[in-house]
Amino acid sequence: MNQQKTFPHSSVGTEVGAAPLRIAVGVLTYRRLDGIAKLLDVMTRQIRHPDRPYHLTMVIVDNDAAGSAKDTVEGFDQTGAYNLIYVIESNQGIPFATARWIQPPGTDLFCFLDDDEWPVDGWLDAMLETREKNRADCVYGPVQPVYPENPPEYFIKARVFERKKNKDGQRIGYAASNNVMFDYPLIRSWNLRFEEKMRFTGGTDYLFFNQAIRRGMQVFWADKALVYDIVPANRMTWKWVLQRQYRLGNTFAVSEVLHGNLKRRAYRAVYGATRVILGLAMLPAILISPYWGMRALTHVLRGAGMVNGILGHAYQEYKPNAAH
Repeated sequence: MNQQKTFPHSSVGTEVGAAPLRIAVGVLTYRRLDGIAKLLDVMTRQIRHPDRPYHLTMVIVDNDAAGSAKDTVEGFDQTGAYNLIYVIESNQGIPFATARWIQPPGTDLFCFLDDDEWPVDGWLDAMLETREKNRADCVYGPVQPVYPENPPEYFIKARVFERKKNKDGQRIGYAASNNVMFDYPLIRSWNLRFEEKMRFTGGTDYLFFNQAIRRGMQVFWADKALVYDIVPANRMTWKWVLQRQYRLGNTFAVSEVLHGNLKRRAYRAVYGATRVILGLAMLPAILISPYWGMRALTHVLRGAGMVNGILGHAYQEYKPNAAH
């Protein structure tokens, strides 16, 4: 059964004479108690600029039917730093869980963070500053990997877990749900939702923001809005890394199958095939350079994922107990 609980707080950080924005931060969690505890703790220390006041609500959606995060989340109901909403969504899958995010009335801005991440103390204000300077509809920020002790040296040198960075204030053509803020009424006006047909494939956030950008949403990069992301030891294996590269390419193609036209699907198929050919040509680099070797493998696997996705294969990375 779905459950919802709201914990009110006093309006900390509200400045007289200004109209505080109403900001909600949505976090989907599934049996990561330490991660959600760290995130909620860090969010109590967000720096507030007097010129950018806001009311903050943390919205936690627990995708575990047993409600395993309930006690952990309730431990933060008296911090006074934010309103706190806890919801259980027993129907597993990212699209179903995101549909359960409950926004307080009048929400102006909505943010996504992951339950294995935590932001710097100036994160939210940096997002607001970039939004203000650029009149942005959406703001996206950097995610820095945090490795376990004694990680495999090859993957560090290959920079396989590092994400693309941009110039502060630069307009970009993409966003994802791991460190983002967007105009909530604008998204509501377009009636955009995470695609339920991609329940276990991943990539629903890519499609969500891609659809918004096609409709005209302007996305800007906030370099100071840094978020740290834990890289578990069990992800630092060749099997996981190569499957993830294939899955990324596959979800791009599946998105086009579901919501693209014939021209876009043809482009994705040709682009994928080209990446496979390029990657195979670069593959000998794996013997001398971890970085260029991984770039070659990325081209091959993402390209193969795209081609197979266009041909009808949807890789179910997140399906429970699935044998990939």
